[in-house]
Amino acid sequence: MSPQLTLLTVLLGMGMAPALAGNATAESIWDRQSARQQALQQVPTGATVSRTSCEEFSVGRGDNSRYRCTVWWNDPAKP
Repeated sequence: MSPQLTLLTVLLGMGMAPALAGNATAESIWDRQSARQQALQQVPTGATVSRTSCEEFSVGRGDNSRYRCTVWWNDPAKP
């Protein structure tokens, strides 16, 4: 394990991680909105969505589109 990775692991273990909580990604073969809704369903209750990003990409040959959306959220304030 590299020294930088070891240091990062130690710092994260000590609670020095950024306040941003996380993200979720989902894919759909139907449309962009379906992928977005699936990703939003993974956001924890009380969290605030801070960003959403979606993309369309081709799979295989022909007109086989898929959609991928990622949502980022911030944790709710903890008492």
